[in-house]
Amino acid sequence: MQKTQLTRLIDILKYSTDLLASKGFHESRLNVELLMADVLNCDRMKLYLDFEKPLNVEERNKFKNALIRRLNHEPLQYITGKTNFFGYDIKVNKSVLIPRPETEILVEEILKDIYLSAKKQIRIFEIGTGSGCISIALSKETEKRGIECKIDAIEISKDAIEIAEINAKNNNVPNGNINFIHQDFFDIEKIEKEYNYIVANPPYISISDFLQLDKDVKNFEPRFALTDENDGLTFYKKIQNLTKESKSSVFLEIGYNQEKSLREIFTNNNLVFKKDYSGITRIMIIRK
Repeated sequence: MQKTQLTRLIDILKYSTDLLASKGFHESRLNVELLMADVLNCDRMKLYLDFEKPLNVEERNKFKNALIRRLNHEPLQYITGKTNFFGYDIKVNKSVLIPRPETEILVEEILKDIYLSAKKQIRIFEIGTGSGCISIALSKETEKRGIECKIDAIEISKDAIEIAEINAKNNNVPNGNINFIHQDFFDIEKIEKEYNYIVANPPYISISDFLQLDKDVKNFEPRFALTDENDGLTFYKKIQNLTKESKSSVFLEIGYNQEKSLREIFTNNNLVFKKDYSGITRIMIIRK
């Protein structure tokens, strides 16, 4: 960090914040506080109560290693090994996409539809579950309303399924409520079971846009979860083919500026589009 060894919490926080800021990192103070809170296993607010606290050698070394990883553009969530999604703690590593706040809107829209339906038994099929965050949030929120919700969640990555299963257990999802299935979506010729909802946050970034992504994303998050190596529409075409005769309502997260293309793919459907917190069209809904 620097030749003169800093030991006080306040000095280490200030030095590290200035260092990140000098390297062009946004929200450098927040990054540093979250890293330090993770190292000290405490709440961020407690840092302000212990400003004068000297850090021991082990704590300083752990923080230094974490800071170096962040300076190399590794996402904060991978360094701490966790994030929050819809109020639930979600374990993450490089085998799964980091859940985004925008995806919470997808969950919100499905829950609204479930509650309005007044049904007490719901069946959901999720395509590409990753960390399991969507299925876990849907399972836990419907459980609060006394709704029996059974979910089949497929995922091509075995490593991702392991993380999803850990997350379900850590969030006390009742056994049998979510069935995580190791399966390639493109091997499915027909969705055999009847579901109320089909949900997906597919790889919708085109290869040209993927190459322009920030280092934090492009160099660390699983490429197969971000891009289809094509125009970003491959998964939507497959979903359309599988669901055109289905009675399931379909809820999908979509990419920036894809609405026109999706209207051309999902013809003869009553499509509804919803915007995210930034005013960007982010969710596509087909109600049946």
